[in-house]
Amino acid sequence: MKAAAIGTLLFICALAPPSFGQQKTYNWVAGNDETVRLDPGYYHSGPTYQPGPGTRTIHVDIDAQQPVTLAMVSAQEWNDAAQRPEIMSNLSFLCVQEHVVQTTYTCNLPLAAPMVLLVRDERNERGIFAGIGEVTRGRDHDKQQAPAQPANGERAGNADANRDRDRDRRDDNRAIYAGVDAVLDGRARRQFFYPNDVHIEYYDWACTENCNLPDPPRPKLFDWVPGNSETVRLEPAAYYHGTTWAFGERDVIYHLGIEAQRPVTMAVVGVDDWNNALAQRLGKNLNNIEYTCLQQHVVRTTFTCKIPVVWSPSFLIILDERDGGHADRDKQVAGQSVPVASPGIVVTGQDSGRQFVAPNEIRLQGYLWSCVDACDQPDFGWVSHVNEKYPLTKLLKLYGATVVPDHDGEQVSVKVKSPVPMAVAMLPAKIAGQLYGKPDMFESAVESSSCAQRGVQNTTFQCTFNLADGPQSLVLLPEAGADIPPHKKTQVQVQAIQCVGNCGSLAK
Repeated sequence: MKAAAIGTLLFICALAPPSFGQQKTYNWVAGNDETVRLDPGYYHSGPTYQPGPGTRTIHVDIDAQQPVTLAMVSAQEWNDAAQRPEIMSNLSFLCVQEHVVQTTYTCNLPLAAPMVLLVRDERNERGIFAGIGEVTRGRDHDKQQAPAQPANGERAGNADANRDRDRDRRDDNRAIYAGVDAVLDGRARRQFFYPNDVHIEYYDWACTENCNLPDPPRPKLFDWVPGNSETVRLEPAAYYHGTTWAFGERDVIYHLGIEAQRPVTMAVVGVDDWNNALAQRLGKNLNNIEYTCLQQHVVRTTFTCKIPVVWSPSFLIILDERDGGHADRDKQVAGQSVPVASPGIVVTGQDSGRQFVAPNEIRLQGYLWSCVDACDQPDFGWVSHVNEKYPLTKLLKLYGATVVPDHDGEQVSVKVKSPVPMAVAMLPAKIAGQLYGKPDMFESAVESSSCAQRGVQNTTFQCTFNLADGPQSLVLLPEAGADIPPHKKTQVQVQAIQCVGNCGSLAK
């Protein structure tokens, strides 16, 4: 049986939508990063987030050597718990993700409630939060390593003594763990006490394209919204793959919620690589093909994966991690045994009648990147007003009311390519209309224009206009003394950034 496609479930969001007809393009931009070293059971609290109408989502990349738990918690609750550790178990956590090794962690935060990101090492069997981890390196490492200045008149010697006491305390704690470590042996010792280096990359929501476009009255807010959902049923060691995506001119993102009864492995793979691995062609197997955004031992998570534009057709793979009874067919995926078995099927409503042995029912929730607030705000884009080649003469060329501004600070771009030097200007339509009858006005009109160029042959220049400036006309005239060649043309292009969608709200 061929692997069924998830169909419309696996929504993909383009990171770089077409610029024409759009507002400013915003995206997640890498900001600060840090590497935190966690002992078993230790935690790290990240920066405090102050959610607002346009910044409700936290977005970080996590890469850990050992599994960690991620969660968001109220900054106030966390500060209270720091003073009273006994209330730690009563904290209200949001967006909890467990058993994380590598992922892009996102969470929609409640408005007006400062929140803190927590990262906790999961190798503790003695209770919650054994201690605080330390930042070992990051982009602000030099600042962190700078000598601290004495505060409140404290002498440098006292500050050094305080740092020595803190260092001794950390050394004492490590010595205690080392003593327990000596009692353990083998795998338990290695897994329990090796430090866990967790790299955290923080992202900021910032303008990335069309940043010269005007801001609307209220910026549109985009977010992931639930789309279709389906249930996949896998037998032990079975696999399932979604729709094949052939990527075009832009990077894309998978965004998928998953809940499984039993652990599964998820990754994005190239179609050719996967098919060759299953058929053992070209020396390919599940051990030597490339896996992107690999996540193992998944029971419940939000799977996100950015796929570069240069990729060949690919799809998402979900594999049941249980032994299917075919040990001789087992292959290795990043060090984990993943047997090759038959594909799974989609279950909708009642069972199709097929009998499963210990079925693993997996619920998949697709998400779509969509506008969720202020969606009726105007969209801006470059609009072409003039694009032609006209026969060049000694006479004035006038394009009446070329541009009518629809907002303050409207940007206009003028491109001219001519065989002879030209005087080019944008003038108020009323003044430009008088130039045919009063050609002697041309020089004074051009001199008074804030958007004019003299002696140009091949150039592009830009100007801005406000609503109060009214309609603007483009005028062109060969410079005095220019020798006009026969049968030659001048190329003219005029574009303006104007409203192209939802323009009704612009006039309000």
